[in-house]
Amino acid sequence: MPLTKRQKRRLLEVSKMIESSIVVRDDMEEIQLEYAAEIDEIINKIRQDKAETKQSGQSSTDLSLYEENILSDSQKTESSTNEHQSETNFEPPEINDGPEAPEWAKRLWKGIAKKCHPDRLSFQELTAIEIARRQTWFLEARALYENQSWDKLLHIGIQVGEFVDELSAKQQLNMVNNEYSRVTTKVHQIQESLAWKWGTHWDDTNLRLNILLACLQRQNIQAPPRIELIKILANLEID
Repeated sequence: MPLTKRQKRRLLEVSKMIESSIVVRDDMEEIQLEYAAEIDEIINKIRQDKAETKQSGQSSTDLSLYEENILSDSQKTESSTNEHQSETNFEPPEINDGPEAPEWAKRLWKGIAKKCHPDRLSFQELTAIEIARRQTWFLEARALYENQSWDKLLHIGIQVGEFVDELSAKQQLNMVNNEYSRVTTKVHQIQESLAWKWGTHWDDTNLRLNILLACLQRQNIQAPPRIELIKILANLEID
């Protein structure tokens, strides 16, 4: 049964919330990297002061030293076709759909590809920002389809006006709400990370000292006296 206008509007509202949350998440992850790099810089200075020559093998700003799973899990792929396809003969690129891909997902992927494929975008009246967004959605949708990530695929389809009539409105709302919860959970995880607490509690000396001590202990580095750590923090703020 086709979705009503009201049902489509509800789906679009949740999908817009997902998009806004993704922007927040991505910005927070970038800031989190900067905070982690600051901790890393201090630890490297302490290591150098102790004249340690042993190489740790860890790259600078390796967030695994402080947290796990804080990098974006968005799929990043490259376009695999350079063939120019006209407005009339466009066919979505072949994709590994597997035997278990539901028919609604196949149709949804084709609809997304027709509206987001780079060769298709030149035939649509879109702003530069919208073109870039749709190019990203095309790459993401292809990876999501191959990985059978139906919640995320449905979200992208809603963003470009491709709705699914084979599933009930309740089913689809549950799917997009699941995706919204996943993104907001990631935001919460970032807020609870050591790197985030380090950067956002710059005026809490005791908390920052404890974070430094925890990171030093994790890397098996003997912590300098507390007074030295306090001086390091003080110098950091006047830099």
